[in-house]
Amino acid sequence: MKIFIVGLGIIGASYAEGLYRKGHQIYAYNRSERPINEGIKEGFIEKDNSLSKLSSCNLVILALYPKYNIEFVKNNQKLFVSGQMVTDVSGTKLWMMEELEKLLPKGVSYTSHHPMAGKESSGYDSKDYDMFRKANFLIVPGSRSHKKDQETLRLIANNLNFGKITVVPAKSHDELVAFTSQLTHVLAVALMQSDHLKETKEATGDSFRDLTRIAKINEMMWSELFLENKEALVGKINDFMEELKYIKELILCEDKETLMVYLREAKEKRKSFDIH
Repeated sequence: MKIFIVGLGIIGASYAEGLYRKGHQIYAYNRSERPINEGIKEGFIEKDNSLSKLSSCNLVILALYPKYNIEFVKNNQKLFVSGQMVTDVSGTKLWMMEELEKLLPKGVSYTSHHPMAGKESSGYDSKDYDMFRKANFLIVPGSRSHKKDQETLRLIANNLNFGKITVVPAKSHDELVAFTSQLTHVLAVALMQSDHLKETKEATGDSFRDLTRIAKINEMMWSELFLENKEALVGKINDFMEELKYIKELILCEDKETLMVYLREAKEKRKSFDIH
């Protein structure tokens, strides 16, 4: 398959190299030239690469931040041709998908997806197609989806060694991501910012390091994602604050029995995630 990837950050570049190794022909666009030149030099991007090649590709993968995906499609509408499929790897969906569905020319199908994998580092130099191994893969259909789109995305997921593949609507996706990803990053950052003890660095153990690992954050990307998914994320923050308030009250009134039940329920709930 001929694939055009828009954006060679960590996800786009990892897709490019991983899919090339599975026999796909890869063309790409990036706002700065260095990643393109490096990809050609490393051999996974075609030597005759150019933006015009987008028109001859079967699949276009948008791998920029959501607002830049929209800007790219808006500025290059004439390059998309009937029969093509478009997808994206963005961390939020609802708003972006609605905009892209309006912009893409007639005859172009569009189904979004989300690779649930990443690193603390970002950019082309952090690329690693092996990070997708056994990771979750969410397929997000929309009003411009074609029945064959899911087959194509399942092929991509299998080529990159993803694990479980789940199909969810855009609204559910944004709520799930607000809870499982964005809220966890908010908590890690807030935990670091609540530190007012001089000796913390010398007193941390595995639990603190595990909880705060993702505070080593790409502030540009995550601030964009937080704001684009504001409604869902604020709802999840409110839910968490209610739980925090409840456990605080149990501690203050020294209700050990209820506290033990609460902790046991959480433990059993978490253990259920490990059953496949």
